[in-house]
Amino acid sequence: MTFSRGRVCAAIGLLAGLAALAACSGPAPTGVATSPSPSQAIGSAASPPASTAPSATATPSTGLAVEADPGLFAVIGGSSDGLNFVFDPDTTARVAADPDLARNAVGVAIGLYTVTGQQPVQDFAIVSVVHLRDPSVGDDWFRSYRDSYDKAACAQAGGVDRHSEATIGTNHVFIGGCAGGAFTYHIRAETRGIVVSITAAGPARLGERLAGDVGR
Repeated sequence: MTFSRGRVCAAIGLLAGLAALAACSGPAPTGVATSPSPSQAIGSAASPPASTAPSATATPSTGLAVEADPGLFAVIGGSSDGLNFVFDPDTTARVAADPDLARNAVGVAIGLYTVTGQQPVQDFAIVSVVHLRDPSVGDDWFRSYRDSYDKAACAQAGGVDRHSEATIGTNHVFIGGCAGGAFTYHIRAETRGIVVSITAAGPARLGERLAGDVGR
């Protein structure tokens, strides 16, 4: 599977926007219909943002604020050697403005990992980090979160065709497989009130690497 630069930029907007909106809306995802178009997405991740300072967006319907906080990526430890990371401020801001997200989260960040110097791009991982408003939210919510995320993310890759669980590093990871070959990974860092969700494709298996680095 080979991806051009433009397709990767479009992927972060489409997949991350779709998945994060759908995932955080709970049992009745409404964000899919309001995801960004390819033209909006292309170029949004082409260069690092001028500023990565957190900003909060209060949604009109709830009055609750969601912070667009790139600092949330600190939860992904381990080594970043050989990887390129780009925070996507535009997609993060659009997702932060969703009222359904505001009911469940106080912060969100979305970004893209690729292999440094790889041209054309064959491996990528789109990562969304959500800081929960209520860290004690139960297993039913988390299951609905994963199901909604996987459905949205895999809509771009032939739909969901399997689920599994694995221990990667020290993390219990929920894995979704897309018919087209992409995978999703979900890790809940309960002590930090954070959920990390990853959509990844390519032979380097970046999704597994990053899933194992969560919390390190």
